[in-house]
Amino acid sequence: MDIIIHADDFGIAREQSERILKCARDGALNSLSVLAGSPAFEQCADLLDERPQHLRVGLHLNLVEGTCCADPVRVPMLADESGMFCNSFAGLLRLSMSSRHYELVEQVAIEAQAQLERFLGRFPELARRLRVDGHQHFQLIPAVFEGMLLALARVDCKVEYLRIPAEPLKPFVDRALLPKIEPINWAKHSLLNFCWQQDCLRLQAQPFQTALFCGVLFSGEMSAERVVQVMPAYVELARLQGLDVEFLFHPGGVEDAHDMLNPDLDGFVDFYRSPGRGIEYDALMSQELAHCIEQAKESTQVFASEVTY
Repeated sequence: MDIIIHADDFGIAREQSERILKCARDGALNSLSVLAGSPAFEQCADLLDERPQHLRVGLHLNLVEGTCCADPVRVPMLADESGMFCNSFAGLLRLSMSSRHYELVEQVAIEAQAQLERFLGRFPELARRLRVDGHQHFQLIPAVFEGMLLALARVDCKVEYLRIPAEPLKPFVDRALLPKIEPINWAKHSLLNFCWQQDCLRLQAQPFQTALFCGVLFSGEMSAERVVQVMPAYVELARLQGLDVEFLFHPGGVEDAHDMLNPDLDGFVDFYRSPGRGIEYDALMSQELAHCIEQAKESTQVFASEVTY
């Protein structure tokens, strides 16, 4: 079993990306995903040329913030004439449920392919072990999910890992943590799990690896204290299901709105400036989390040796 400690949003700005990378060099982080459409993509990608050997790098597909990689004329349901993304998660979900579903599928495929090609053009060595997730978890919207799979089929690559952010409840019930979860995160959890029920049959024929996911119900504040409380139960559940486990963090805060992908989106601006970014950075750098991860690894190794015996 693999314990993935992951950070999203690498590539928004250089200082923010350096902060994320420090969590891999000096902390618990062992995986990150990159925004290929960011204006700072090239300079932030250069930071990864000297990345730690253990650090896995993937693509963070994005349809909701900043500018598109494809010609805006080809993706009018996703971006305005200037190329700026113009739909929220809710907007994409409405389109997915409308009569324009298959039109949206094709436009998502066009944009996802453009991002994939830009990412793999810079990191060609990752084409045979591609890791993919989605900004704001939009990839579970049914039409987006179909479009993403279509793009992956069109690009010369082999997908090693695809995030499915449909979070289980059992680890939280076991630790009596349900009352501490914010109502907005309950809504996100329900919506993502609903979308996954529409998507899961499409993935059955695909040889993609995924993992038991943690990062929605604690969204906004993945503190060391919270993660340490649920990690043992997550690891045990993942072991029973024969899966890896992924814990998602967002340690890369951005103070200056002009460094963000779209400074006019108040929700994103508030998120990047939130104290939660510092809390999650501190969690990744903490001895408490490092010790918990080591204990979890030891428990899985003991079980594996007992099974072998």
